[in-house]
Amino acid sequence: MLLTTPLPPLSVSADGYVRLSLQELEAITLSHLISCLDGQGGARAMSAAVATDITGYTEWVSAGWPAISLGWDWQLPATGPGARPRRLHAPRSNVMLVDDSSRVDHGQAKTAMLLEFYVDRQPWQAATLDYLSRPRLV
Repeated sequence: MLLTTPLPPLSVSADGYVRLSLQELEAITLSHLISCLDGQGGARAMSAAVATDITGYTEWVSAGWPAISLGWDWQLPATGPGARPRRLHAPRSNVMLVDDSSRVDHGQAKTAMLLEFYVDRQPWQAATLDYLSRPRLV
């Protein structure tokens, strides 16, 4: 999406948030930082076996200062055709979304809802699974 006006300079507020609108957030490139698996998934009883969902978390960041950080928990269901990771819960972030024109905070609840909307539209699953499939040096 092209913006007709440049982004305002970003800064960290006294409360630790970086304030910007959803449109401004969408203009920033977030890169995959890390993804990890949780220690144990939730087991579900089945007739002949136990299905275990795989769960973990992923963290994405922007370049530059101040860095935007956005992380969330995810779950890969054990059953189902075309299973792919899906976000669980609201993302954790240092972002407080504001109204485009008035620059008034949306507040924590609306920001969480808008960040859920934002994450659910991003193609994060492939990068997360690719990162987890790489061999690690111990």
